[in-house]
Amino acid sequence: MRPVTRLLAAAVLLGLLVSGTALAARGDPQRQITKADQARAKAMLLVRSDVPPAFKAKRAGPETGDPYCKALDESDLTLTGEANSKEFDAQIAFVSSTAQVYETLADANASWRRGTSAAGGRCLRQVFKQEFTGPGTRFKSLKRIAFPKVAPRTFAFRIAEAAQGVDVYIDFVILQHSRAHVGLAAGAALT
Repeated sequence: MRPVTRLLAAAVLLGLLVSGTALAARGDPQRQITKADQARAKAMLLVRSDVPPAFKAKRAGPETGDPYCKALDESDLTLTGEANSKEFDAQIAFVSSTAQVYETLADANASWRRGTSAAGGRCLRQVFKQEFTGPGTRFKSLKRIAFPKVAPRTFAFRIAEAAQGVDVYIDFVILQHSRAHVGLAAGAALT
């Protein structure tokens, strides 16, 4: 099960990068972090009491790879708050969250449009396909899924892949309210 756990961790990390920010350092938004917006970003994250006791909290590992996708480039945008939750892991399942606060509503809206556009979807599919194709792993699909509208803007998608004969599903839910984006990644390996 070790390779599946690593695959899930990699998926969380990549998912967090995708859910509201650009994919690589060269396309990252500028950062002008303020105390108030940083506190706002941290307040939006999952905390220990949000998950069942079987889930253990751990720090997310280092980023994997350095993909870049022009359609998701945010180098012209500015973040004033940014935070990631711990990863909550229950061996074959995980959940994690991320939050970003943009300097302006226009920046938040631009990020949203890029991330949810057809070109953004093609970029994500290509990045995930590259990331999860290798010895013992096979990318199966990236599809938009239905999710209740719990914020003014709500978007959700599912990645399906196989790792050493085990099906892995990772759901991402991204919400926008005003200048803030929050993303939730949840996944499980089905044996």
